[in-house]
Amino acid sequence: MVANSTGNCYICGATISKPAAKKHLLKHYGEKNGGIGCYLLKVEGMFDKRYWLYIDVPVEETLREVDIFLRQIWLECCHHMSAFLIPKCLELDMNRRLRTFQVGTQFFHHYDSGSTTETALTIMGTMRRKPQEEPVILLARNVPSLYKCANCGKTAEYINRELMYQTDDMFFCEECHGTEEDDNYMMLPITNSPRMGECGYCGERDTFAFDPHSLLLTKELFL
Repeated sequence: MVANSTGNCYICGATISKPAAKKHLLKHYGEKNGGIGCYLLKVEGMFDKRYWLYIDVPVEETLREVDIFLRQIWLECCHHMSAFLIPKCLELDMNRRLRTFQVGTQFFHHYDSGSTTETALTIMGTMRRKPQEEPVILLARNVPSLYKCANCGKTAEYINRELMYQTDDMFFCEECHGTEEDDNYMMLPITNSPRMGECGYCGERDTFAFDPHSLLLTKELFL
């Protein structure tokens, strides 16, 4: 697995690597004067760092807003419990405001205490932008990984959750994913999320998919 996967800038459409995203976003985007103060956050899968996001969140917002966003884009399946933690497993109050943290702080998010999906969040820097209706703005995201069907080699669309921890041959196309009821029960859609294949997770809202035709509209947020 490749940790430093490429991604898309959701402001200009540039293809960027995860390490380059911080410099790219801090240099080119945001209000130079005025606007509201925000933190630039890097979010990545704890155990599969191919999945990553860069988001900006006003410093006056709370961790609860970040939790809501993570559920929408990466996690929500059955309304499980979630929590933020700092090293040594100290749980953070969901009503804690981001301004109480400093640049460089890293903390963690756990969703679902059964089949837990863990993510790491790091405050990468500060920026300013105009106030928006949505408190959390998606600035960059990894390009979705492509998988081949274990049977025929075509582009896969499903993951067999029963095989997830047994073999690498766990991906299947529409034709090969099974027709029996038991087979279909074990199949979940391939998603661009570290929660892929867990519980009943079937993917995020379509509004988070990269769409180059919407870039000009998005860019207006930062002009």
